[in-house]
Amino acid sequence: MTAVAPPVRDVARMVRSLDPPESQVLKSEARTRVWRTLEAGEMARVIKLYRQRGALTCLRSRLSRFRTEREFRRLQHLTRWDIPCTPPVSWGWNRSAEHGHHEILVMEEIPNAVRLLEYLGRGIAATELVPLFQIVRRMHESGFCHQALYATNVLVNPRAPVEDRYFIADVPRSWTFPRSLVGSGAALHDLLDLVLEIEEAVGPRVEPRIESVALKHYGINQTTRARWTELRERQGDPRSKRTRAIRDLRIRVHWAFSWASMWRQRHHPPEAP
Repeated sequence: MTAVAPPVRDVARMVRSLDPPESQVLKSEARTRVWRTLEAGEMARVIKLYRQRGALTCLRSRLSRFRTEREFRRLQHLTRWDIPCTPPVSWGWNRSAEHGHHEILVMEEIPNAVRLLEYLGRGIAATELVPLFQIVRRMHESGFCHQALYATNVLVNPRAPVEDRYFIADVPRSWTFPRSLVGSGAALHDLLDLVLEIEEAVGPRVEPRIESVALKHYGINQTTRARWTELRERQGDPRSKRTRAIRDLRIRVHWAFSWASMWRQRHHPPEAP
């Protein structure tokens, strides 16, 4: 399905039509509402609605980009690279009496999906995770950094063949780069966050070790392995505000230098010897 952002005037109608009384609410908080719905003759869809904090936040989003627009574009990026994810359908923004200033993201539902964290609790072999680490490698090769690659942000369809079981989800903090990220600090942090959460969920007795499976099937060479070991030794809590702020700053600098380097190469190619 081709993902196209709808006209703004259609968003209010979209929210009303996609939130019938019989819809299943998946998450309902002060600023976020997520539900699923099944329209007659259509695939099940998941809808995220973010309530904005006020007119100032809304204005800033209009002048730059809305959160749902960023997430929509980045899911499109993954789709173009044939990386399993929650397929985007549309996004939009509006203001209503019920939700105030808000924006929405509509996605196709992954059948039978559960969070990876829940799936790990059922007891699985480490080798079943091989396709997941290969997906993460392809994601980084495409220039995509997730920035929140936790076990709660990966979906699993337990009924699918193991090679088609995993899907990347929840990407509003992600970044896209003009070249591969494999071997970079951003990519290693992504992979390390995922490995540490999986290890915590399954416990230390799983053989072969989760880290060994991850490094082997992600494809980390000996040079990068030394850097991985160093990162792991000084890894703090990836969800802490301080850690997130430091990572956000570093990745913004990396992103700026990457695009500046590509611009220089295009407009000022090196002279032939």
